[in-house]
Amino acid sequence: MLVALLLGLADAAGGLRDLCPDRPGRLTPACIVDAGHLLVENGTVDFTHDRTSDDVTDTFALGNTLLRYGVTQHLELLAEWTPYLHQRTRTFGAGVDRTDGIGDVALGLKQSLLNPDGKKFSLALQPFVVVPTAKAALGVGSTEIGLIVPVTVALPAEIELGLSPEIDRVADAGSRGHHAQYTLIGGLSRQFGAFTPGVEVAAVHDDDPTGRTTKATFDVYTAYVPKALPSVQFDAAAYIGLNHDTPDIEAIVGVSKRF
Repeated sequence: MLVALLLGLADAAGGLRDLCPDRPGRLTPACIVDAGHLLVENGTVDFTHDRTSDDVTDTFALGNTLLRYGVTQHLELLAEWTPYLHQRTRTFGAGVDRTDGIGDVALGLKQSLLNPDGKKFSLALQPFVVVPTAKAALGVGSTEIGLIVPVTVALPAEIELGLSPEIDRVADAGSRGHHAQYTLIGGLSRQFGAFTPGVEVAAVHDDDPTGRTTKATFDVYTAYVPKALPSVQFDAAAYIGLNHDTPDIEAIVGVSKRF
């Protein structure tokens, strides 16, 4: 039903900026949603598989929804929530554990500092807060804050470079303290008619005092914007883990609609 709502009726995108969802891929775009418009982004199905020497964990996230509303031509408000999560962990020699529930709520804003349409060289700031509404096994477990600095650079041959450095204040594992977490994502994409494929590399370094870790992925994705519906995007992505600290693979399909 949500997908049907996203697709809506006839599309009327005349005079608006190019559609610029915060998906697929992990990169955060520097563009801002047009003032007075709402962009609804739905991760219809998100599946993660992680196998270690001790267990196998599969996680399903259904209906992850990001709302982005343009307040001005340079400022947008954001809210994100996942209505259903299911996690299944099979520990070798010890049985299977299952957990179901809702996800955490993320709230934020994005302020453009340069070129809010995402063209040429674009720069923005995106502070946010994560409110722990999920079960401990499915969410962050404590209120977290962070700052993303989205950067978009137009390169020759119509290639686009995206960068998303990020710093977060996240909860310590097993205690009430907090520590820093650092993320850097870089990627390249190019539009070919209605399709925009891309690749990116993401690294997340967690300074948890109980044990520092670095997760890394190589990501591939493609987005499709039908010519007849320039305010609708369909997308798919796969994130491939590059080390033992990272889930083996994450696969996502979704759809976005501007109103």
